[in-house]
Amino acid sequence: MKTYRRLFDGITAFPNLLLAARLAQRGKRFRGEVARFNFGLERNLLKLREELISGEWTPGEYHRFTVFEPKERPIVAAPYRDRVVHHALCNVIEPLFERGFMEESYACREGKGTHAALDRAQHFLRLHKFVLRCDVRKFFFSINHETLYSLVSKKIACGRTLALIRKIIGLSGAGVPIGNLTSQLFANIYLNELDRFVKQGLGRRGYLRYMDDFLVFGDCKRELAGIKDSIAGFLRDKLQLELKANKSFVLPAWSGLGFLGFRLFPCYRRLDGANVAKFVRRYKEMRADWREVGLRAIKDSLRAWVAHTEHANTWNLRTELLAGVNF
Repeated sequence: MKTYRRLFDGITAFPNLLLAARLAQRGKRFRGEVARFNFGLERNLLKLREELISGEWTPGEYHRFTVFEPKERPIVAAPYRDRVVHHALCNVIEPLFERGFMEESYACREGKGTHAALDRAQHFLRLHKFVLRCDVRKFFFSINHETLYSLVSKKIACGRTLALIRKIIGLSGAGVPIGNLTSQLFANIYLNELDRFVKQGLGRRGYLRYMDDFLVFGDCKRELAGIKDSIAGFLRDKLQLELKANKSFVLPAWSGLGFLGFRLFPCYRRLDGANVAKFVRRYKEMRADWREVGLRAIKDSLRAWVAHTEHANTWNLRTELLAGVNF
């Protein structure tokens, strides 16, 4: 495996920090902490650069909150200044890891994404009789820091870059914050080991993963049950992870597969009920606060939802739901 040195100068170069700030502020330019940082942008970036080079930079205090879409999920958001550092780091190191990722990984990658994963999953549903659906238990909160650092250091041999990554990951224990850009990259680095085990170790051609949700396809229910046991052992022994017992099982392809907010069948797909309920809830909130939100923002939100649902057989559903949209 090729290792990379002398990355830190690229991470802390002013043009890279400026690009990182532009990426970090997308959709958030008018928020308080972002506006304050941008008011003295050049001065703030130069100060941040000095702290990174001297080793004095340390992560700030996280903002913690909970979302319910569709289930309760705790989110930990870094301060804006730290998010600039995360983007600066990922700008440089993500392409290095991207080259080694398996094609079957679809989350947080250029040219992949939700809809590509849905298309691929439905393709495999047409070819196979059964599917093993798996979900990792408390994935982000269970990522072992030492294991992650070991995987990162196989690719990166730049001491100052590794020291920065160590600060972001933490010195010991487990867990990375949901919501950090770096956490998305670290998650793909971590579970790339699973991808290689399933594809190369178990020789499974019908496989794909979207973050910690993954699918294995086959024509023998008993064989897939055995594969589940093999995967559970690998996750436990190599990555210190566990499968969710109530969300990891084998089911017939014809019965429908719940995946990424949709229900997939071999020849058609529907929108998941929780996805519909989420839209109805958001619409009610927008209607109540439409003067504050703004009609343009509401229109953009509705267009994005329609574009998303067009990836399923939802004409009647969209017609019914949107018929009552009136501001």
